[in-house]
Amino acid sequence: MKKIAIAVKENGKKVEHFGICEYFIIYDYDEQTHNVAYKDVIFSSKSHDKNSEEWEKSADAIDGCDILICEKIGLVAKTEVKKRGIKILEDEGNTEDLLDKFIKIETNKNNIKLP
Repeated sequence: MKKIAIAVKENGKKVEHFGICEYFIIYDYDEQTHNVAYKDVIFSSKSHDKNSEEWEKSADAIDGCDILICEKIGLVAKTEVKKRGIKILEDEGNTEDLLDKFIKIETNKNNIKLP
């Protein structure tokens, strides 16, 4: 079982930039069945000031997750998150759509045949 963290803003419907997100929605992801189940919401302890960069607090908040889905992530934050063993997927859009897209890619990746 893997844990997916999705950086979100507003009411959780839109994916947000990692460094300024308000909170993360955490899901359990079963790699065998490709089932996803809501697990938790982790609120950020950041100030959310548009001029401050508190990505370290975001990295600490998702420590223990396996996958991060976010709109964007800065180079320094990306390096630190990857050091923690977290796979990063950057994309824009609706939270549910991006989660569905992730599952579709994971489901179909074994069907890809390279020459």
